[in-house]
Amino acid sequence: MVKEKLIFLHSQSPRSGHNFVADVIRTIVDCKTPIDVRSELPITPVLHAYHKTKCGFYKSKGGADYLDKLFIKPLKSTIMTTKDNYLIKYTSFTGTREALHYFPEELHIVSFRDPKDCLISYFKILKYNTKDIKSLIKKIVLPFGIYHYSYARKYAKRIEAYFPNLDDCFVVKYEDLVRRDETTLKRLMNLFEVSMDVKTLSMSIDSIDVINTSFFKEETHSDDMWKATKKTERFNPINRTYGFNALQLLGIKMGSLRLRRKMGYV
Repeated sequence: MVKEKLIFLHSQSPRSGHNFVADVIRTIVDCKTPIDVRSELPITPVLHAYHKTKCGFYKSKGGADYLDKLFIKPLKSTIMTTKDNYLIKYTSFTGTREALHYFPEELHIVSFRDPKDCLISYFKILKYNTKDIKSLIKKIVLPFGIYHYSYARKYAKRIEAYFPNLDDCFVVKYEDLVRRDETTLKRLMNLFEVSMDVKTLSMSIDSIDVINTSFFKEETHSDDMWKATKKTERFNPINRTYGFNALQLLGIKMGSLRLRRKMGYV
């Protein structure tokens, strides 16, 4: 890129493969991340709260512009302390619209992962060891997919409530990066104005180490899920079904159906 940019990576939720997507971006273009490469800064939710407060409560003439001068205009220079690209990532669409509003000249990448797989990844790490009545009810209904459906609906509604305007964003699907889809890789290289051979990029992506936080025992045989271990050859993060019965899978699929359609997975 000719000029340094803020790169906003907007991911739908935790378990959406955002660290992998961020690593792919770093493979294509040099960029820094404030604090640490794995850090997730809730800048977009803060922008959402700021915009809501400014538009809903501040009525003085010139007040809105003054607030922007105080809080918005210095933000970019505060983040970009050196002449480098900076990657800001967060696992929620909350505030994505506001980020687009206040920083229209920066790069906004929206990362999708099939909600079904995000939910399966989430359910993989759930614990039901507490002895309260709520956990007991969950254990009883768990085999029938009722809890899976209920949670999937809440998950989908939460994402739909803050779904961004995709016309103003660069959309990338996690699955396309996992498959090393040639069209997707070329689009990313064009976005960052980088001249690179697709095969070379694909090989670089192969070297990315992924922390499989939801499948760490199944795939890496590690007692500590935050130990960065290389994925096994049989690891496949797409269309996971192991450990779930037909009713549970149906509950997840039906609960997230509308969101999956909106994202182009159905």
